[in-house]
Amino acid sequence: MHDDDLARLFEASPSMFATSPLYGRLGAVVAADERLLAIAAEARPGQLPSNLLFAAVHYLLLRDPSHELAAWYRTAGAAREPQGDPGPAFTDFCLTRRADLVALMHDRLVQTNVVKRATVLRLGLALVARLTDEPVTLIEVGCSAGLLLRFDEYRYDLGGRTWGSPASPVEIRTRWQGAAQAPDLGPLPVIADRVGVDLHPVDVTDPDERLWLRALIWPENRAQADLQDAALRVVAADPPRTVTGDAVEVLPRLVAEVPGDTPVVVFHAATRLHVAADRRPRFDDAIKAVGRTHRLFHLSLEAAPDLGPVAFALRLRHGDGPERLVAVADGHAEWITDPADR
Repeated sequence: MHDDDLARLFEASPSMFATSPLYGRLGAVVAADERLLAIAAEARPGQLPSNLLFAAVHYLLLRDPSHELAAWYRTAGAAREPQGDPGPAFTDFCLTRRADLVALMHDRLVQTNVVKRATVLRLGLALVARLTDEPVTLIEVGCSAGLLLRFDEYRYDLGGRTWGSPASPVEIRTRWQGAAQAPDLGPLPVIADRVGVDLHPVDVTDPDERLWLRALIWPENRAQADLQDAALRVVAADPPRTVTGDAVEVLPRLVAEVPGDTPVVVFHAATRLHVAADRRPRFDDAIKAVGRTHRLFHLSLEAAPDLGPVAFALRLRHGDGPERLVAVADGHAEWITDPADR
């Protein structure tokens, strides 16, 4: 990414981090400082430098909140909302901990587990159930800790309607903003098998890995963090199978293990935007190739700027048929609406 593009990325922080006033302010600080932009430029190809840098800073503060910057982070022990400009403290922290930040930028990935996205997965699978009565194999690309793969162990509230396990400690409440009644989130297809693919699957039983997942959540988003903690406890009791690697190489091997008469659902959420631009055609082709040997349902939740600045589109493609726009949501699935209402 060129320096000008990188600066523009950080300048867009107020819209990109709509629910984090802190990150919105810090974006302008980074955009105006070549030293900070140089640190951000160390991000691995395909990773959003802004998300990765802010997460790396957050992670280091969670491990050691002794720097004055911690006063701006409730998650790092700040007792109250500080006054003034966080820029000088942020700049000093980044320059002081530059080596640590660069190491994290090289090693870590943006692997946010937005548990509320399980609602859109369940919505998509409810549609799949109307198209086939056969058990399906579910493959999630970019699974991170696999929290979405355990979608059927959660309870849901969408537009005042409820589904799922009433006794689950994970309760997902999502606003329905459509004019008509919220869509059904059931019945669901039988899941014959489920597996996740990730460049670096997160071990939910490792405290340090869980701390990185916490750091990926923006400091102000306490409810999202609490929901993630609840889901982590559920998933840690029975982690789903995950495979390490690039989906382009891994998908063919995984699909070869699936019986030919079993339909395959390939799902990804906010994953394609983290794939390096020159590799996206190969990413798309690897998913399409599943349809050569199996009945394929391709379900995705990805950014859709044409539908709005914070809009993500839930799309479903069955085999070689046309892609269907199922719903529109914000990136964290706080709300979902009917495409007809956009």
